[in-house]
Amino acid sequence: MPIDRSPPLPARFPERRDQTSGFNLVQAADHNLRVTLEALRRGGAMTRLELAHVTGLTVPGIANILRRLTGDRLIETHSSARSTRFAIRPGGAVSIGVDLAGACARLIATDLAGTPLFTEDGPVGDATETAGWIRKAVGRLSQVAPGGRLHGIGLTAGEQTELIRAALSPYRAIVERDTVAAAIGERQGGAAKADDSFVFILLGSTVRAGMIIGGTIFDGAEHKAGLVGLMRTGRDGRYLDEVATTSRLTSYDLSEAAVQQWLDEAAEHLTDMIIAMAAFIGPRLIVVGGRLPTPLLEALAARLQMLRRSRMIDPTHPFWLPEIRCSTLSDQGVVQGIAAIPFLDILLPDMRRAFQLR
Repeated sequence: MPIDRSPPLPARFPERRDQTSGFNLVQAADHNLRVTLEALRRGGAMTRLELAHVTGLTVPGIANILRRLTGDRLIETHSSARSTRFAIRPGGAVSIGVDLAGACARLIATDLAGTPLFTEDGPVGDATETAGWIRKAVGRLSQVAPGGRLHGIGLTAGEQTELIRAALSPYRAIVERDTVAAAIGERQGGAAKADDSFVFILLGSTVRAGMIIGGTIFDGAEHKAGLVGLMRTGRDGRYLDEVATTSRLTSYDLSEAAVQQWLDEAAEHLTDMIIAMAAFIGPRLIVVGGRLPTPLLEALAARLQMLRRSRMIDPTHPFWLPEIRCSTLSDQGVVQGIAAIPFLDILLPDMRRAFQLR
């Protein structure tokens, strides 16, 4: 696949900046393009009239947008005797996401519709070696998505990330935290709705949370929101990081007593954190995930659901707590979320922005 040497953001999709006043005409056009693509990504093939109903735009406006997106080979038409429908073109726009924060680097290539093209595990450590591995994956895109355009490479933040990013030049690489990536992954391909308010609890050596409130990422001052592992929880008042860290697990075998003990203790302490978070933020959904096997995450979610029910009938606790469930994407949540970042930067509504026209 030839290297895309165009400017970081094509003129057709100008960069959106945080602001407190209205959009100019160029920014409004960019917004309309993004919401149209998002409607097609979430809803599948639609007619012009259906798209106008979903997006709130006029039918002539939708027709102009579809003409532009078709010219950019981002969408395709499905015509029949009764109607013409428009859908995201498989493999037309592609991206690569690389999770560098786990025990090993995990890479996924995906298209704009969210369809995984291939996944790989690779080396972590030497930046030059990791960048070379990513470049080889970019070379494979021409085989799995002929004619597709690479819109960028998403990288989770880590010690070597900036060196890897520099070594990938001139490819466009974007760095984001894994908590944000996990929340975005659930929002883009999981149980969360487009304008949802939910919290993604990311389990690992520490316990952290990614939050999307009203469809927008909530970071707090200096990106400090989500450091929930520093809370003292449970009857013994221990740090959540100390109790629920996955470093305590020597295996993921649910038949082992030590794993069952970890599940019991982690669930008890996580429930206290969820109650506190629900009282202040009021999310609709709590998602539990991490780079862990699905059976382990499901077992933890089941314990949390049981404790949720018992706490809600206790007269000394809240009568309402948000729904709790296992990550829809299981251990793929972070890498799929980071693969979506290039699309959010250029083509889709970006929930990382502090302000969006709605």
